[in-house]
Amino acid sequence: MIGNEVTVMPDSLILGPAQLAVGDGTTRYGRIAISGGRIADVLEGSGPSDIPVPSGATITPGLIDVHTNGADDHLFLRDQAAAVGVASAFYARCGATGFVASIMTAPWESMLHAGSAVAEAAHELEETGPLGARCLGLQFEGPFLNPKFRRVHRAEWLLPATMDRVRSAVEACRGALVMMAMAPEVEGVADAARWLHAQGIVCAAAHTSAKYAEGVLAIGVGFRTLTHAFNGMGPLDHREPSLLPAFIEDSRTTIQFICDGMHVAPPTVNVLYRACGDRLVIASDNMPPMGPDYHIEGGVMRAGDGTIAGSALRVDQGVRNLMAFAHIPFERAVIAGTAAPARLLGLDREMGTIAPGRRADLAIWDSEYRVVATLLAGMPVYGADYLDARAAS
Repeated sequence: MIGNEVTVMPDSLILGPAQLAVGDGTTRYGRIAISGGRIADVLEGSGPSDIPVPSGATITPGLIDVHTNGADDHLFLRDQAAAVGVASAFYARCGATGFVASIMTAPWESMLHAGSAVAEAAHELEETGPLGARCLGLQFEGPFLNPKFRRVHRAEWLLPATMDRVRSAVEACRGALVMMAMAPEVEGVADAARWLHAQGIVCAAAHTSAKYAEGVLAIGVGFRTLTHAFNGMGPLDHREPSLLPAFIEDSRTTIQFICDGMHVAPPTVNVLYRACGDRLVIASDNMPPMGPDYHIEGGVMRAGDGTIAGSALRVDQGVRNLMAFAHIPFERAVIAGTAAPARLLGLDREMGTIAPGRRADLAIWDSEYRVVATLLAGMPVYGADYLDARAAS
C-alpha cells in the first residue's frame, strides 16, 4: 500500500541506489546524499543507503506544473485557500513537488480576492511545512485576453490592461504573482508586459489573435512563454502563421503545451518537440468542474456546450505521453516536467535537476514509469509507507 502521509526521516540520509534521470537529458546509476533538505552530493551506486529503492526504479527531480486551475473538485478561483491544500496533496501523488495556481478570468475584484486568499494559503503552507507539493506562486490567466479566442473565459469579464490593474494584481498576490497570461494585442498589454518583465514576473502569451510579426514584437516587450501552444490562438497557417513560430524560433522563450493527445495531436507534439527540444514545458491546465454542466469527455474537461475548458491531465501522465508521442527516452521527456519549468520560473538554481545544492525535491518512478514516492526537501510526502517498508527490510 502506498501512503501519502509524511513520515519522520533523519536530517541526513542516503537515497538509492537507482537510475538517476538528472533533468538535463543524462542518466547515471547512483545514490543521492541529502542533508538539511538539500542534495549534498551525488554518489556512486555502490555503498550504504538509508532508503533503498526497488530494482528498476528511476529517481528524477520533482515535477513542476506551471499552469493548473485546481485539483480534484477544488478550483483556485472558487475554493481559494481550501484548494491549495487539496492541490498540494494531489500533486504529490503525481510526482510533482511544485505547482503554480492559476486564477481564471472573473469579475476583476473577484480575481483580486481569490489571488489574495490563495497567496495567503500558499505562504501558510510554506511556513507550516507542506504536506505535499509546494505552491510556487500564482498566475492570472486573464482578464487581458482577446474575446475572439476567449474559449471559456466569459466575454463580459474581459478588460483592457491598465497599469493600475496590473499593480493591483501584484499587490493582491502579496509578492506571489509569478506569471500573467495575456493577449499581446489587447489594449495596454505592451506597457504592462514591459513593467511586469522588469519586476521579474513571467509574461505568457495566451488567448490571442496575434500573428507572427506581433509575436516577435511581444517577445521584444517582455513576453517569454506561450501558454498552451496551438490552443487559444490562430492556426500555424503556412501563409499567415500565428505568433506560435515567433516563440518557437526565439531561444529566450519556452513553449507550454498540454500533452494529453487531445489538445495537441500526437504527431503535432512530435513536430513541436523536434522544433523546441528542451524548451518545451508540460503544463496540465488541469480544470476541476466549474459547474454542474462541466464534464470529462474524450479525455478533456468540457463546458455544457461542449467547449474544451481545460484538461484532466496528470503531469506524470504528460511525461509518459511525451515519451510515446515524440519517440524519446524517459530521461529526455522528463526535462519538460522538471528543468524546463524550473527555468521558466527562474528557479533553476533551486530545483529541476539533481545536483549538489539543489532542493531535495524528488520523485521515484518504478520500471513502468509510474510514480511510487515523492520527496519534498528529503521528506516523503507521498509513498511514505512504501519507503518505510523498504528501509525496514
